[in-house]
Order: sequence, then structure tokens, then C-alpha cells
Amino acid sequence: MSAALESDVAALVSPSFAMHRAKVQIDGGVTVDFKRYPYLPEIIDEHERRTTIIKGAQMGFTIACVLRCIEEAESETLRGILYLFPTDAEVQDFSKGRFSPLLANNQHVWGDDVVGNTDAAGLKEIGGSFIYFRGAGQKGGAKQKSMSKLKSMPIDRLYGDERDEMDDSRWDAAEHRLDGSMTPEMTILSTPTVPEWGVDLDYQASDQRMWNWLCSKCNGWTSLEDTYPECIAEPHNTDPFYLCSKCREPLKRERGQWVAVKPDVLGHRGYWASQLCSPTKTAADILHSANVAVDRGRMREFYNQVLARAYAETEDQITESQLTDLLTDDARPLRHEGPAAMGVDPGKPHWYEVRVRTGERDSVQIARGRADTFNELDAIAKKFHVESGVMDQGADTSSVRDFVKSHPGWWGCLYVNAKKTDPDWHQGNALVKVGRTWLLDDAHRSITDRRVKFYTKDEFWQEEFVPQMTNLKRVVQENDETGDRTARWVVTGGRKNDHLRHANAYCHLALEKVSLAQSVQRAQRKARDGGRRGRTRSAMTM
Repeated sequence: MSAALESDVAALVSPSFAMHRAKVQIDGGVTVDFKRYPYLPEIIDEHERRTTIIKGAQMGFTIACVLRCIEEAESETLRGILYLFPTDAEVQDFSKGRFSPLLANNQHVWGDDVVGNTDAAGLKEIGGSFIYFRGAGQKGGAKQKSMSKLKSMPIDRLYGDERDEMDDSRWDAAEHRLDGSMTPEMTILSTPTVPEWGVDLDYQASDQRMWNWLCSKCNGWTSLEDTYPECIAEPHNTDPFYLCSKCREPLKRERGQWVAVKPDVLGHRGYWASQLCSPTKTAADILHSANVAVDRGRMREFYNQVLARAYAETEDQITESQLTDLLTDDARPLRHEGPAAMGVDPGKPHWYEVRVRTGERDSVQIARGRADTFNELDAIAKKFHVESGVMDQGADTSSVRDFVKSHPGWWGCLYVNAKKTDPDWHQGNALVKVGRTWLLDDAHRSITDRRVKFYTKDEFWQEEFVPQMTNLKRVVQENDETGDRTARWVVTGGRKNDHLRHANAYCHLALEKVSLAQSVQRAQRKARDGGRRGRTRSAMTM
């Protein structure tokens, strides 16, 4: 345990802002009791250039961030504060239903003149500074509106509430609003979704603060997030309760302190608090939620919303072990008589995969790699007798169009809206339109159903193929405005290293236009001919 945890217990919760000592009222006059929410004051008090909060549902962090916005706007001279939600509907609901009443009910904290003349749903004037509330737009949602409302405001503070649900391009535009600030600060808070992506990845890059509770019996320290599920006792004769990790006695969640797992990381504070810290959730509530999640197959929601942990189902990703299980013992051919299918993710370099069909739904990969030029792709296609190929039309439109035009059987591929399912082949202009999620789903199933085989491991397999094939995870998101649940594949690990995964998907698509491999056709003919000869000899002996 860090030395910081051995410090004077009396200093554990020492609010500095007047609002902490006052009775701040929220949500219909409910008074915030910071003794019940001891993990919130530091969020309000402490500032850093970058702050990441990974949280469970209904933990009070949104109110803490908004209180900090008000305090800063009132006490400092800021050019502006931009507070983003995923949708415009959330902006309207929060601004009218929570923020405006918050100001009206707490004039005893900030004074009668804290609110300026501007008081619209998306724009509040506080103490001479402006707080802009905007909807960033959801990932995977309908076509986003203009970004002009995010480009026209100079700001010094940026908040992203439920960042994992936001459209990336609009968030990037919002970040650039900080470019002219002398004192920029950015805070993102979100329930996590999948591992190594979004807020989970951002938290990993921070100093990784965890909330530690003080045991009143042994003065030991316990992080419930770090010790779940061992931190909950289930006695036969009483309700479940939390345990001190040191003395194993019942733990009272009254006093605690944030402790950085990586204190050497500077300039980036990270906070992780789940519903294990919530004053409104008991140990029995947590266990009940866990049991319901198991019974209903809702483990993703339990991990994300309750435990504030990133989570991915097995079927939501491809693993190295899955790929290894599909390896054959045969040596990879240097040439092939085909007919073969080829998928290409063009760029610098061009990434490709070549396969031949061995059955109605089965195939084997006979080549994989990268090519520096389109001429090199042409040579590879000839060497393996590629009958049909598919490559991304959007990467280098003119070059791809020229290549496809000069190679009969090849197609450019365009992704269309998320609701599109089956591929739409346009013979006239050699173009296929398909939903990105649908295609990646279908190619994914061919691997999880063991319908694809790969030739032996090599250096390229280990250094490029496996990392790129395992770098996408599937996320399912519910649109708050429509209630629709939409799936999408996202890049994890913080690096867009998924070119071979897309080449694999394009190759999977090209297989639809390819007949069985010549070797398979010969084997089938031989089996049929052998059967006929056998019947003829049998008839002659009768």
C-alpha cells in the first residue's frame, strides 16, 4: 500500500470549495451530502490538463463536473466552457430538467447575480463566462448535422459526458476548440464499453487512481473495485456485506482516499469508481444485479454499468487462440492454379489476402501480406490465378477505379449505412455496396464457425496478421432517441492497426464470385468417375 494511505485520516475528506460546505440542492431540492459521496470532492477541487473518469451508472460524477464548471465560470476569467453530451435530446433534458433548477435552488451558494442575461438551453452565462451545452452525436447513428456549432466557440475547458457513445469526428472538432487556450483542460467521463478502447484505453494512460476505503477496525485499506468479488461476504444468517481486505471484518464505506496506481504519470489524472462505491447500492444489490445478469445473459451491461469495467463477449472479438486453432500442417503454396479470391485494403502499403474455396462455405488462405504498388498486386493476382477481387473504393478512389477497370472480375467496395445487410453488386461500374458491420459480422462468423483454414505460422503471421485480425471488437449501442440497438466494430489498443482484418472481409466477399478450387473440382470428378467405373465393373460380372 502506498505511503499516501498512511497519512492522517482527518485529512481524507477536506472540501475546499464553499459549495461543499454549503447545502447544495439538486434534482428537486435534494441536498448533496458529500460525506455520503466522499469520492466526489477531489473531482471538483483538483484540476489537471487531462482528466479521465471511468464510472458506474448513477454515481454523481456528472453533477460533480457541472459544479466544477459553475465554480470555475464564477471565480475565473475563462473564454468559455464546452460541455458535450452524446445527443441534443440529452442536452435539452439536462439543461432544463437539472441545470436550470440547480442554479435557481442554490442562490445562497453563488449569489443572486451569478446567472447572466444569456440563459438558453444550450448556452448559460455564469459570472461573465459562458457554458456551452452541445450534443456531439452518437457513434453509429444517423448522418450527423453540421459541426459549425462546435467550431465557432473559443474555450478553455472541455467536458465529454459519456464519451464512449460520441461520434469521434465531432469530438475531434471539439478538442480543437482548446487550441488557442493558454490554460486548456479536458475532462472525459463515461461508463466503459470494450477493453482497450475509449475511456478504458484513456484511463490506462493516466495515473490510474482508485478509491480506497478506510477500515474503522484495523485502519487497513480496501479498493472494492480491485478485490471484487472477494470483497463481498455471503453469510447464511444475514445479508451480504463488504469485507476489509486486511482484517476480513465488515467494512463501513465512510471514509476513503483516491490513490494513484501509477503516481509517476504526470499531467493526466484518472479516476475509477463503480457502483461498489455507491451510497445507494448495498452488497446485496450488487449480488442481485450479478445474478440477474447471469440469468438473462446481460453480463456486458453488468460489467459496464455496475462494475465500471470494460467487457467483451467471446463472440465479439477474434482471439489469437482461435486463429491458431485454424492452422493447417501443410506448407503454404508459392503459386496456385486457382480460381482464387483476393481482398485488398489499399493504402501505403496495400494489405491483401488470397483464398480458394474448398466447399460451399469453406475456404483456405493461400497468401497474405502487403504490397507497395498496384503493379505488385497485379503480379500477386496472376501468380495465384485470382478470379475475383474486392478492394476498398474509398481509400484511393481514382487508383482503385483504374485497377478494377483493368482487371475483369474485380470490384470496388463502398460501405453504406449501418442498416444495410446483403451486398448489392453493380455490374456496370464494378462496384459492390455493403454495410460495414454486416460484412465484418459475416467474415467474423466464418472464422468462429471454423470455415476458414490458414497455412503455417511465419514471422508475418506473428508480427502482423494476428495483431491486425484481433484489433477489432464488436460494440452494441442503444440510441437514446429511437431505442434502436446498433452494432459496430471498433479499433482497440489506440492504434488503427486493422488493415488485414478488412482485407480478410473483402476477400470473404470476393469468395461469393469464385467457383471451387481446381484441385477440389478434380477430386470431386475423380470420386464421381470412380463410382461410375465401380458400378460398370460390378454389372459386367453379373
